[in-house]
Formats: sequence, structure tokens, C-alpha cells
Amino acid sequence: MINTVTVFSTESQFQAPTHSSLNQTGEESPKVLFTVKVTFELALAVVNKLVFDKKGRYLSEAEILVMRGAWHDDDYEEIASNSSYSPNYLKGGIARRLWDMLSETIGNGKRVGKKNLRDFLEQVTEEYYAQSASKEEHNFPTNDLIQVLGGQLPDVSSFYGRVKELTLLKELVAKQRCISLVGVAGIGKTALAAKLLAEISAESQPRFDYLIWKSVAHAPLLQDLATELLDLIEPLETPSSSPKYTQAMITMLLKQMQSRRCLVVLDESEALFQTKNLEQRLDYRLFFRRLVEEQHQSCLLLTNRILLDELNDLIVAKRPLRFFRIEGLDEDAAMQFLSKKGLTDTEKCHQLIQTYRGNPSELEAVIERINHFFSGSTQVFFQNPTTLVSSKFEEMLNHVFGHVLTEIERKILIYTAEEIVSTKESISFAKLLSDIRQRQKASVSTLELIKALENLEKQSLIESSKNLVTKEISFTLQPVIKKYILTDPQGLVRVSDALPNLAVAS
Repeated sequence: MINTVTVFSTESQFQAPTHSSLNQTGEESPKVLFTVKVTFELALAVVNKLVFDKKGRYLSEAEILVMRGAWHDDDYEEIASNSSYSPNYLKGGIARRLWDMLSETIGNGKRVGKKNLRDFLEQVTEEYYAQSASKEEHNFPTNDLIQVLGGQLPDVSSFYGRVKELTLLKELVAKQRCISLVGVAGIGKTALAAKLLAEISAESQPRFDYLIWKSVAHAPLLQDLATELLDLIEPLETPSSSPKYTQAMITMLLKQMQSRRCLVVLDESEALFQTKNLEQRLDYRLFFRRLVEEQHQSCLLLTNRILLDELNDLIVAKRPLRFFRIEGLDEDAAMQFLSKKGLTDTEKCHQLIQTYRGNPSELEAVIERINHFFSGSTQVFFQNPTTLVSSKFEEMLNHVFGHVLTEIERKILIYTAEEIVSTKESISFAKLLSDIRQRQKASVSTLELIKALENLEKQSLIESSKNLVTKEISFTLQPVIKKYILTDPQGLVRVSDALPNLAVAS
């Protein structure tokens, strides 16, 4: 049964009652403002906000899982059956701490537990809505969503983890004028940005007037993009009222972003600087500089595979712009993701997560191939072990090796891949510097090598770690990138004077 909350107004002391507002006893009837059904999702949104206000964090995936099960009166075995967690872990590790926190947050002096959780959730939701409606504000919460404009928001119904990232992003979009989400192909930049917009759109007290989603993978002209954004925020009365020059149009857009709070997502924005049109690249460079440096109360959120040089220059200059690197799913979220896909062997799942660095797109591609070729059996798959590269990741690497890497960067990657196959260990900076110099006809300066390694790290093509004792830095490769380099599927990795091929690793 779904409880229904009816919120009433108490305005009778301010207005003379009309005949229709009197009940049969002659007393004024309260005015109904709105009625809303208390669903678990609605109650969760309220409690999540209250927990964040008191504890400074949102509920975790495991905590939400336990709450959802308690709402439906499921036992811990039933709750655990649809997750990667064990019943004992949920009951002893998650639920015990959850009930303590909820008792402190919404218990009002009483103990919250599994049996009475639903009563507390319904009660706190009723009180939250009633209090909000009684404040005589126009923005009291309803179950309406702020519409996301501009384009179709990607589906985020199957979204895992990223609790810390979402919490931090919600804080940053309120403070920064520009945020750059950076990460390799398939890591989840687009999904995270979409999830952020979806959650902000459902907030009871909206922090933005407009939420806009635009994919710019097709690299539109700046004037066309600015026209679209202006039309979404404040449609011009006539086409003739639109400024003729691009910078005048940006000035008008900035004025709109000063008078209204807008959160604008430009997905795949690296495409804006990959065009061969120099004038177009310069236009966008100035566009981002103005959006970051000029005063307004809006935020531009960009998703990029690498941190663009144009943005890095602004970060170095300490402008209000934040760089946010997206890593793979954490262990719990990745395990839940694999469990939902039907993989239940914990040990094998851990191996997959490590191999593919928690990259959800790569894990998805591996699962599809395991289901297709190995009848869904990880045991059979690991009897014939191999590292698989998805078409999406291979396409990204094709572009990088074909158009982006310098000769020294290419040689560093080839050397690192072959050395890892030979030694099974990461390579220290000193060894890398010595070996690269020995294998080159011309000497390579230390500065050249450092710059090349910095660029490779920026593109997430090489991984670095530092010894806690010696402080020495060493480098390695993700298995997927190593596999691509050694197999060279498109013949883009090795150039004529590159090192000879070694035996291809599995």
C-alpha cells in the first residue's frame, strides 16, 4: 500500500472565508495545496538530503539496497540475492551502522530498524513536505522534475556506484564556472554527467533555473552552438534580433547566464578542438576563456577524453575551473555491475575488474563475449585466458596512435609493453630513460622524456606509481592497452624505425 500525503494551507487568519470554504460546522476548511504519493524513491530523496545535511555524505549503494529491501519487507537473503553482497555482510556490516545513522538522523529519539523503517520513511516524508509547503515559498518541493533541455539525456536507469563523485560534483557545480570531466573511452564520463543532471532535476529545491544537455561530438560551429544555447534559455522574438557577430552572441549568452543559473553539459567536447579549422579552434578557445573569466552564476560541465591544453592553461592561471579525472568503478560497484550481468564467481570477477580497471564499457564488452563464446561461464573463459579489447576502446586507440602521439611517445609505449611482457614488472624512470636512449640513434634528453611521459599520463595511456620508501616512480600499462600495442590490429603502432615485434602476449 502506498501512503498518500495531503498538504494543507493555514491561510484562514489572513483572509475572510467565503461560503464555499466553510464546512458543515461553519468552520473554515483548510485549503489543499497538493497531494503526493509516498513511494520509496520519493522517501529516499528526502532521507538522502537529510543524511547529507547532517553527515555531509549521501547514502551508499549498499545502504540504499538494504533500505529498499526493508521497505518491501524482504529478508536479508532476498536482499542479497540480487546483489554481489552476502547476507551476513549486509546484515552485520551495512545494516547495523545504517540503523544507527538513521536513528540519529530521522529517529527523533526512537530507534530505527528494519521492521519499522517504512513507517519512519513515510512519516519523515510527510513532515518534510508539510513544513516546506507552510513556508509561503514558491519553491516548495513537489515531485515534478526540472526538464532537461537541448538533447535526450542518456539512460541512467542502470547506474552503479560513483557516490563520492556525485557528491563532489554537486558541490563543485555550485561554485565553479567550468568543470572538465576527463577519462578514457568507456570509463563513464557521459553516464556520470547524465546521472548528475537527473539527480539535480529531481531535487526538491532546485539550485538551477535551466539544465541543458548537448552532445558536441559533431563539432558544431561556435555561432551555431551559441545560437542553440540562447534559444534554449531565452528564445529571441525574431531572427533579426540575433547578433550578427560571434563575440556579440557570446556576450548576449553571458548576460543570460548572469541573470539565470544554468548548468550546461557539453558532452564529448574534445571534438571541438580536433577540427582542422584553425579559426574554429581559436573561436572555441576564446569562448571557454570568456565563460571562465567573466562573471556569471552558471556552470559549464565538459566531458573530455583528455584535459585540453586550452583548459589546462586556465587551470595554471588559477581561474575558476576544475579538472576532475574519472577512474573505473570501485570494487563494490563493479562487483554489483558484474552480478547484475549474471557473473557470480567472486574470484574471477575480481580478476576481470583488475584487468579492465573497473571500466564499465570494457567489462560490458567482455561479458557479452563470455556469454556468446563461453556460454556465460567465467570458468571456461579463464581456461582460455585472453585480454579482450572492445571496439570502442580500439577506435580511441586507433585515433591516438594514428593522429596524436609523437614519435618518442610511441616508442615509450612500445618499449613499456614489451618490457612488461619480458620482466612482468613495472619499469622505473631511471631504467626507462637509460634503455630508451640506448635504443635510439639520436640521444633523447631528460626533458623530452619527461614531457612525453606527462602527455601519456594526461591521456591515461600509461600508469605511474611511487615507491613509498625510495620515492622512485615507475610506469606500467593497463592490460588492454598493452594488448593493443603488442597486436597492433590496424598497423598504427609501429613506425618504420620502431623496435622489432616481440611474441604477442595473450
